[in-house]
Amino acid sequence: MNDVQGPPTNLSLIAPLQRGWDHMVQMLFRPFDLGKWFVVGFAAWLAGLGGGSKGGSSWSTDSEVDPVASAQQGWEWLAAHGVVALLIALAVVAILVLAVLVLWVSSRGKLIFLDNVVHNRSGIVEPWKRFRRLGNSLFAFRIAVFLICFPLFLGALGSVGWLAFRPGGWAHTGGPVPWIGLLITMAVALPAFIALLYVRFFLDAFVVPLMHRYDLTVLDAWRRFLISFRRRPGWFLLSGLFVFLLFLIAGVLIITTGLMTCCLGFMLLVVPYIGTVVLLPLIVTYRAFTVEFLAQLEPELRLTTR
Repeated sequence: MNDVQGPPTNLSLIAPLQRGWDHMVQMLFRPFDLGKWFVVGFAAWLAGLGGGSKGGSSWSTDSEVDPVASAQQGWEWLAAHGVVALLIALAVVAILVLAVLVLWVSSRGKLIFLDNVVHNRSGIVEPWKRFRRLGNSLFAFRIAVFLICFPLFLGALGSVGWLAFRPGGWAHTGGPVPWIGLLITMAVALPAFIALLYVRFFLDAFVVPLMHRYDLTVLDAWRRFLISFRRRPGWFLLSGLFVFLLFLIAGVLIITTGLMTCCLGFMLLVVPYIGTVVLLPLIVTYRAFTVEFLAQLEPELRLTTR
């Protein structure tokens, strides 16, 4: 894999945003084609898919918990409520299967939508077949990240719950909150959560375009992206904050528009797929912006507005 030649001395956030906007206008409004909107909107919709009792004596007030007794009580509950337990287990399995299916479809959808934006066209069936290998690679990476991060999330949540609800904890005694334990948990969890958000942002914003442009698997695309990231880490971190600010501005505009239309706008936005079509100009602009930003270091990614 050939390395990219030296980076430009100056990067920008505004210039790529302007080029992304111009590309969106050319793609969606020159000329305006409602059929194209619905096809590209469907691709964007595919890409965007996938994101205790207080009563009785459930909690012991003793300073120690008997694990044997707890296990026996759990077994007795399962024996007495076998049908309910089976239904719960089936529901959990169904939800997990559906989540995996959604993740698989959206992984392919991200590449399809990007392909439509890059080439200023609308298509679903042909790129769905063409991006099978890359889509599966992206799907495998996203599953791996989930399998790694979800237990960590449960661990952080469990530690907070243990501090609060353990026998003798402040939730039972009414005593002071163990601030030191909570602060330690937050000090570890918050940076990890921010890092995870950036990994997700970099994957969608920059790694996927590299996969698309150079026909790379997700790990090879990450390696290529990290070359650019090491050259301008501050700019890439700033781009995430910039996108967050843009999302806030877009959210304010959407809420204002919804209120001005007597909430009719909100009714359209909550309808699956239709809401994506309505917001398509913003979605296409964001997709084009991230590609144009990376193109400052990867000139071959530059969009051609036709």
